[in-house]
Amino acid sequence: MRLVRTDGTVQVTIRNGIEGNGLIATKLQVPPVKAKMLPREHLVRRLSEGKDHRLIVVTGLAGSGKTSLVSQWVGLDKLPTVWYSLDTSDNESDLFFRYLLTALADVNPGLAGPIRSLLALPGPLAGKELVPFLIEQFVHLPRDFYIVLDDYHLIRSKEVHDAVSYLLERVPSKVHVVIVSRYAVPFSLGHFRVRNQIVEISASDMRFTEEETTRFLREIMALDLSNDEVHRLADHTEGWAGGLQLFGLSLKKKGNFRDLGDILAMARQETADYLVDEVVEAQPGKIKSFLRITALLGRFNTDLCREVTGLPDAAEILDHLYRNNLFLIPLDEEQVWYRYHHLFSEALRKGVQLSSPEVYRDIQRKAALWFAANGYLEDAFRHAFSSGDLEFAADLLEDYLLYIPDCTGYSSGLRWIAKVPYEILNRRALLRLHDCGQKVESFRLAEIEEILRDIEERRPEVFDRYEGRKKTLCLDLFTYFRTVIPYYYRDPENADVERLNEACKVISSENRQFAGYIGICIAMGQLIRGNPVMAGEALREASTAIFSSESLWARMLWFRYSAMVEGTQGHLHRSEALLKEALEMLDRRGLSESPLKSSLYLPMAWIAYYRNDLHGAQEYVVSAMAFGEQATFVRDVVDGWLLLLLIRLARGEPEEAARSVQKAREVVRGLDASDTVASLDAWIIRISMVKGDLKAAMRWADQRKLSMDEPFSNRFLHECLANVEVLHRQGFHEKAAGMLQELRGLCSDRNLMVAVFDIDLFYAGVLHALNDHEGAVAVMERAVAFADSEGFVKPMWDYGPLIAPIVLEMAGSRPEKQTSLFFQVLMESCGITREDASPLNRPATRAGDLTSREIEILKLMAAGYKNQEIAEKAFVSLPTIKTHNRHIFDKLDVKTRTQAIKRARELKLLGGQ
Repeated sequence: MRLVRTDGTVQVTIRNGIEGNGLIATKLQVPPVKAKMLPREHLVRRLSEGKDHRLIVVTGLAGSGKTSLVSQWVGLDKLPTVWYSLDTSDNESDLFFRYLLTALADVNPGLAGPIRSLLALPGPLAGKELVPFLIEQFVHLPRDFYIVLDDYHLIRSKEVHDAVSYLLERVPSKVHVVIVSRYAVPFSLGHFRVRNQIVEISASDMRFTEEETTRFLREIMALDLSNDEVHRLADHTEGWAGGLQLFGLSLKKKGNFRDLGDILAMARQETADYLVDEVVEAQPGKIKSFLRITALLGRFNTDLCREVTGLPDAAEILDHLYRNNLFLIPLDEEQVWYRYHHLFSEALRKGVQLSSPEVYRDIQRKAALWFAANGYLEDAFRHAFSSGDLEFAADLLEDYLLYIPDCTGYSSGLRWIAKVPYEILNRRALLRLHDCGQKVESFRLAEIEEILRDIEERRPEVFDRYEGRKKTLCLDLFTYFRTVIPYYYRDPENADVERLNEACKVISSENRQFAGYIGICIAMGQLIRGNPVMAGEALREASTAIFSSESLWARMLWFRYSAMVEGTQGHLHRSEALLKEALEMLDRRGLSESPLKSSLYLPMAWIAYYRNDLHGAQEYVVSAMAFGEQATFVRDVVDGWLLLLLIRLARGEPEEAARSVQKAREVVRGLDASDTVASLDAWIIRISMVKGDLKAAMRWADQRKLSMDEPFSNRFLHECLANVEVLHRQGFHEKAAGMLQELRGLCSDRNLMVAVFDIDLFYAGVLHALNDHEGAVAVMERAVAFADSEGFVKPMWDYGPLIAPIVLEMAGSRPEKQTSLFFQVLMESCGITREDASPLNRPATRAGDLTSREIEILKLMAAGYKNQEIAEKAFVSLPTIKTHNRHIFDKLDVKTRTQAIKRARELKLLGGQ
């Protein structure tokens, strides 16, 4: 009989008859004849290196290429082999040994005589009684000999297993047994492992790598596939050779196919038929039922299997499936969670859907309830919707959506609510209010207000469908959103705090986290209005409600905004400690990899920025923005872009900084966020001045007509700083100084110490421009003292050139200042070295003192380099070079580069030039 296997090998089965008691007593299969098959060098090498071991075991999925692999090894190493291919009839001990003995007699002439005499004796052959006879014959073998027992998984006879195990323990060292099986060998192999007498190739070893998949499809199957198509097939078959063979044959049948997806869809049925016929139907009834039920699950563990199958011995069955390579794949090292090979589960799932839709629906609902009860909400909702019972899915969403932020991150709620049909969603106020919760951070306030109006108009109808806890939750959510939305982002500066506090009292005790959320909203409004002290008070009042609830999300928000409040007041150490406490809380609960951490990344990024850790700040801010985009938290995305703006300015990248602001503008375009847009406009004006566009800044200032009598807010602060910079660059230093002085008083009164720190740096530069050098140094001393107290090492991006003369004077007259880490960063930002600060190393000229850095820039200027090229060579930003140029021109009393170079040559400042 000629048989072509799914792994591409060809086998020839030869049956020889020897008469003994009237039986055809021989079944000999010689090793497969040579056919084109994929060389698996690394596995063949392992077999060759272990060929002296007593036992070689190769196990793997049906159609995974086990026989092909052993055939390659036997052929390449030219091993003398008896190849016995088993089938179900070989479970009878007498037949098993008659076939084995006949195979040995046919292949080895030295054994033929004694074996034929034994086969001629009357009566059945008993396994263990034969072992001494076989051992006696094997002792006289002239060289090593290999017995291959192929398809050993078909043997279920305990008598045969016991006899083979007994033989293995006693065969002489010249005899080696190779067992090829889909399943684990059903007798103990421990003593072989301990004595290092076994080589094992497992199911995971048999999987094709992507490189092997490519070679198999192109070299063996002769298919002309692109890299992407090969990758899709590799992903689809997960290294299963049989699946690749079946899909490859389907592709060859179709010839010049156009769409790989269509071909794969058509080939799936052939694969499903193969898996059901070859694997599933061969199992006992209990295993077969277990496979059909658990294949409906995306992933599963022992408890879930026990729940959906009703079988108390689910753990033992899973262990059996794993040991016997029944397409079961562990998902963790501890082997707690499993899934089936995708093609295997897909084949069984479709069969159950078609033949038993009620069973399919019931299992999906059971799985959904189990996953939800155990906190795996993504799995729960996936199974709920897979059941096709959308009312059941909506019920489950209503029961558990409140816990989504704690379990799966904030973003998944919107996705699952979107799957509920409108006619179901419209009847369920609780789901619609959960939807509001998902939308509130995305500035979709008009949509939320429309939902609230509709619920209010149909109040009896929509609320009366609920009872008990659900009704209370529905009413509290409605109170929360109706109270908060008017102030949440639209008009936070004028929030009616009393009304918000009254709403806190109305909310029931079992939903206290909503009272806590209102407290957080009050704090946010106070932060936006520039009142961090009042924001901190609101958070302290909210803490009782938040920490008495079970909501981890509420706690993380509390830590986040508390850290922001402390950071705004310049308390970096306190801010850092709060964030550390939040992370430790997650660690204690085993949530160190939870999406909840993402809510903390933005304040962590700010701390890294203030420490001058630009790389760390960027890593945190990018993660925070990814979280914000996924969860549609617009404010996180906008704030992230603004921090990236500062990071890029600190690196001397004004063009990239400008793009950051434009990206932020794109995020809020069309949303109800006028104060945020106005703040972004102020940043755009400051960037335009860094790039040298003063006209656009002057137009903005004329249109804005800023007055210091306006209500204070963060927006007002940003606009004031932009306006001051316009005045300073126009030369109106006195006006700029007056505005900065007044602005500093407003920020100091509110304890906005980070803003005060910024203002002091700016103010010192303006005072120096007014020739108030003593006042400039005093203000700078104050800024340095503040920075040192809290560990600020903040990048100076635009202030460096402005304050460079002050820093140089302080560095020269107060050498002890150079021990301050912040002052060192100041010097670096201004392009000042320690040598520059030493009067001994500063060359004197008739035009004044030029620093070594200024002389270096003069030399580059004289060499013909442009400003941008000089900036790159000096490793500073373009604005810093322009500031150095101004200082050089002032000291040399010239107005152009040509005049500066000429004057420098006259003074012999350029060395040999």
